[in-house]
Amino acid sequence: MPAMLFHLRYSLRQLVKTPGFSVTAILILGFSIGSSTAIFSLIDAVILKPLPFPNSERLVEVCEPYQHHPFSVFDYPDYVDIGAAQHTFDALGLKVVRQVDLRTNGEAQLLEADFVSPSMFRITGLPMILGRVFTEQEDIPNGPLVAVLSERCWRSRFQSDPSIIGRNVVLSDLSVQVIGIVPTQMDDWGPPGNDVYLPIHAIVSFHLLDADVFADRAGGHFFTCFGRLKEGVKVSEGETDLKTIQSNLLTRYPGENQGRTLQVFPLLGFIVTDYATTIWLLAAAVSVLLIVSCLDIANLLFARGLYRRREIMIRATLGASRWRVVGQLLVEALLLTSIGGILGIGLANVCVWGTKSLIPTDLYRFQELQIDWNVLGFTFCAIIVAALVAGLIPAWNLSQATLAPALEGEGGRAGTGGLHRHRIQTILVTAQVALTCVLLVGAGLLIRSYHATQTVELGFKPNHLFKAGISLTSVKYEDDVKTIAFWDELITKVRQKPGVTDAATIDAPPLAGHRWDISPFMVDGQPKPEPGHEPVLTPAVISSGYFRTMQIPIIEGRDFNAEDTSDKENVVIVNAALAQHFFPGQNPIGKSIRIRYTGYTQCTIIGVVPYVCDRTPGEEDIPFQSYQPYAQVVPSREDLIIRSDLSASSLASAVRQTVSSIDPGIPIHDAYPYEQMIAEQFVTRRLSTLLVALFSTATLFLSAVGLYGILSYFVGQRSREIGIRMAIGAQARNILPLVVKQGLWPVTVGLVIGILAGLLLARFMEALLYGVSAYDPVTLLLTILVLGIVSLLACLLPALRAIRINPTKVLNE
Repeated sequence: MPAMLFHLRYSLRQLVKTPGFSVTAILILGFSIGSSTAIFSLIDAVILKPLPFPNSERLVEVCEPYQHHPFSVFDYPDYVDIGAAQHTFDALGLKVVRQVDLRTNGEAQLLEADFVSPSMFRITGLPMILGRVFTEQEDIPNGPLVAVLSERCWRSRFQSDPSIIGRNVVLSDLSVQVIGIVPTQMDDWGPPGNDVYLPIHAIVSFHLLDADVFADRAGGHFFTCFGRLKEGVKVSEGETDLKTIQSNLLTRYPGENQGRTLQVFPLLGFIVTDYATTIWLLAAAVSVLLIVSCLDIANLLFARGLYRRREIMIRATLGASRWRVVGQLLVEALLLTSIGGILGIGLANVCVWGTKSLIPTDLYRFQELQIDWNVLGFTFCAIIVAALVAGLIPAWNLSQATLAPALEGEGGRAGTGGLHRHRIQTILVTAQVALTCVLLVGAGLLIRSYHATQTVELGFKPNHLFKAGISLTSVKYEDDVKTIAFWDELITKVRQKPGVTDAATIDAPPLAGHRWDISPFMVDGQPKPEPGHEPVLTPAVISSGYFRTMQIPIIEGRDFNAEDTSDKENVVIVNAALAQHFFPGQNPIGKSIRIRYTGYTQCTIIGVVPYVCDRTPGEEDIPFQSYQPYAQVVPSREDLIIRSDLSASSLASAVRQTVSSIDPGIPIHDAYPYEQMIAEQFVTRRLSTLLVALFSTATLFLSAVGLYGILSYFVGQRSREIGIRMAIGAQARNILPLVVKQGLWPVTVGLVIGILAGLLLARFMEALLYGVSAYDPVTLLLTILVLGIVSLLACLLPALRAIRINPTKVLNE
């Protein structure tokens, strides 16, 4: 301990004596350790922390992939059969998410409702705050209407009143008895926002699904399936068990289940699958930054140590052991990294606060970001590793030097030393350049990919558009006539508002988020496809005037009109890709296709429109699209789309007033400018691109500093040699290439290694890229050009210093 205190005091004096070096090193380390800490807090909060359920590693999501739908949902009969035959799960459960409204004091508040099987509560394993969950006997067709409230809903809507248990509340005009309160953790089953849990069969009473979906194997795929594995059972074993059962079902029901398979995913991995790859990419980028920072500090410590060789050798001659010398130099490195780490923690807090303010609140687990003990433990480890990486190489090398050369080298008079005196520094710089090159390749690909997403042809004009979600949750709208009358009146009144150019509705607005609704279809007059191999399309239910509002041209045919009602033939508008693929060289108007919902519905094509980008770039594209009028496919939920130059607040107020004038009990939600909605779909891609670009720029700067440092030391050590060369007639044109060549050699080697490693990295980035190849030659050329120019500038500065050496002054020293 006394020796450690001596080393600390001595190291502190050394740092104070060289404030320029100390401040530079601390800032470099503070930035890199702070960035690493912030990214680790993101990894810890989103990926590493278990879900807040008992034995959460046993929780899984079960999917039935189908064609272009990798996470397809279940039908109820398959769930019942699989649940009865399986042997590897404690329980399987179903849920389907819909919206209901809560009526209090004459006002309606929209609630997110999970219609779940009773087994879902057993799967979570959470205790109740109050009351109980509903039972299997209550989850039956036309059973009692009971509800379990989420803790958040109970506290915010009912002021934590315990007497709510046993009382009835009005949900969508139905009287429902509250029987229990579940804790907040139940909200962590998926994206936050669930308010109430209802028996799954009650969805029929709320008229949100028809009763026949509970018997429909072919078209009743509305339910999400979850499970809890038995203790000791692996995910792969559970999947094998269910696949065997599913294979037997395929044999029994070949027409209904053809083309479907079955997969089991760990629940946490499934929940964060959309952004886990991006987070690990950020972790890789910040790791490269941290390593390059450590190498840079190692280079600085090595160069500073060479100036202290005489002092170190004298201490060794006076009896200091090699390990004592190494210990002293390591303590100096540890002191630097510790101060940098403290600075980094402050920076990490700022980064965490900034990330939470930029990320939408509905991104699951991102709002749990914090600097906790796990993160501080990581920071401590990062400080120790940084100290070892930055200090061990120069410490060990300097501890092996002998006294005589150190004394001869004093004052720079041993200036004709060859490359062996700079070998370690050269290796360090080569490693920095290679790592920087890898990071620049990754950043370049992300930047070009993000640019491609921003320049993609949308097929509509989002500027001056406003959207507002409207759900007809009241049971009185089970009457199709009333529902259609509501939408007709709403659109008519909104179009009459001053400042509104046009208005329309659609049930699935383009770029509004993940679209899981795909429908198989067949073309009349063409060979019937094999079950499970039907073509699929993304359907939409719209009002007349939708294409005009979105400024989508109608290529052929006509728009929907007042004549397209439920008592007339079913009509559909398709996109050009579908028309050209199935009716090449023909007029598609008047042709028929059959679209499957719960069954196949025959529709006559009356119009053709261009392709509209309805999925976020990066999601699997479905080229075929269809549109049907809401008078024939009656929706209970639509998004009102308004084209207007008015402000968002004015439009939101106008929509609320209009809806209230028709039915005061209908709330609106998700009301904001269309461009804002699109921007939110790109927020994680934009943030990750920005961060990787920032880390790459910082790494490039550090590499340039390292290269500049080694060449500055080279010029200082060889100043006598350079002076002699100039004294005997060497010109600037002879000296300049000498120094530049010395610097460009490690740069060239590093570039070759870095490009090869960058090509390898690109293979793992393909899932994150859009509109650009993983081996994009433009990115590679720009990487080489940028790194080459920066490296050349870093070489030129010491080279220009070399040619300004005064030979007379140097030779007289």
